[in-house]
Amino acid sequence: MKEVLESLIGNAKSICILGHTRPDGDCLGSTLGWKNYIKGRFPEKEVTVFLMEANNKFAYLPGFSGIRHDVPKDEYDLAIICDCGVYERLGEYGRLAKNAKERYVIDHHITSSGEEFPNHTILPDASSTSEISFDLMDERYFTKDVATCIYTGIIHDTGVFKYTSTSSHTMEIAGKCMDRGIDFSSIIDDSFYMKTVNQQQVTGKVLLDGRLYMEGRIFASSLSIKDMDSFSVDQKDVDGIVSILRETKEVDGVIFLYEVGNNTYKVSLRSNNTALDVSTVAAHFAGGGHKMAAGCSLKGDTASILENIIEELRKQMDAPDFVSNRQ
Repeated sequence: MKEVLESLIGNAKSICILGHTRPDGDCLGSTLGWKNYIKGRFPEKEVTVFLMEANNKFAYLPGFSGIRHDVPKDEYDLAIICDCGVYERLGEYGRLAKNAKERYVIDHHITSSGEEFPNHTILPDASSTSEISFDLMDERYFTKDVATCIYTGIIHDTGVFKYTSTSSHTMEIAGKCMDRGIDFSSIIDDSFYMKTVNQQQVTGKVLLDGRLYMEGRIFASSLSIKDMDSFSVDQKDVDGIVSILRETKEVDGVIFLYEVGNNTYKVSLRSNNTALDVSTVAAHFAGGGHKMAAGCSLKGDTASILENIIEELRKQMDAPDFVSNRQ
């Protein structure tokens, strides 16, 4: 597996690196990690990251300003696809993957729905795509810039090492990143916790509007485009709100909906109970993710979307052997 990727990179003159729509910390960390790694090892190669625009809180990542948001007609020798197992989740950049002479996919999502890439690699036991990426790299070229990206990806997909996907190997890699001299405390604060006044205020609205469902076992809230406009925030500014909702005692899980356009909502699901697998719920609606964190997109009004999500959650949570956090 590692040898195959090294051979593909070695033989390619031009490489595009792609990730899923609405890129999160792991998507950005893995894609930019690979760009910095390849350019450090093979400075003569043409290496370009193509992604949708991301939250500016990640601007500290080496190479962030060089991310391209257009979709050229170029045909690349190799497409490295990170944190995404199907063409559909690449959005308009799927064309670059299909036109590439060779493709190599690095992903850790258990569930996916759509046309999968040929000859791709999925390792669902890993905490993040950034963790898998580290294992595929030659440590001799694991520089501070690469480590900054990989560490960012890991902390975002583990909730700063809180999620059950965190392993001793995850912590070992984090330690190696720290050994490269990264500013690990600032990375956590700046990309995970620090928010603008507008972001804090819109988070407050989401919390105030939150309601308990399913006999108090699920906490849910939503945001419309009109709400976001009133606080002068956009989709990139609300991606961390679901993690704050998750910090609610006694509930088994949380649901956060935010409108992305044309009565379409991004649905973020988080589990607070190891017995609740939200990835299967997301997969039912053509989404995916992990057992404790998953998502999908649905059309409709918030009430009908919540009703459909809750109906699917009940299949697990109303089972006789399900033990709720709410006693």
